[in-house]
Amino acid sequence: MLLLFPLMLLVSCGNTRTEYVPAPVVPIPPQLTADCPQPVIPDELTYGDVILLLADAMKSIADCNHDKRSIREIDAERMK
Repeated sequence: MLLLFPLMLLVSCGNTRTEYVPAPVVPIPPQLTADCPQPVIPDELTYGDVILLLADAMKSIADCNHDKRSIREIDAERMK
């Protein structure tokens, strides 16, 4: 009688099946995929204005790089 109990446990576990459930896709936030703003270039520039324009352009590039880094982090989380 004691030998039948472990045998029943083995038989009952032999009938399991694996069912795969698709994981929901997390959408990328729209502010990360939006176009990067470009600084307005005036018609007449002085040397001082060029420096300010360059500073604005560098800030815009840094912001865009931050957005792209966030997108890469989201994709890395999806791959896990």
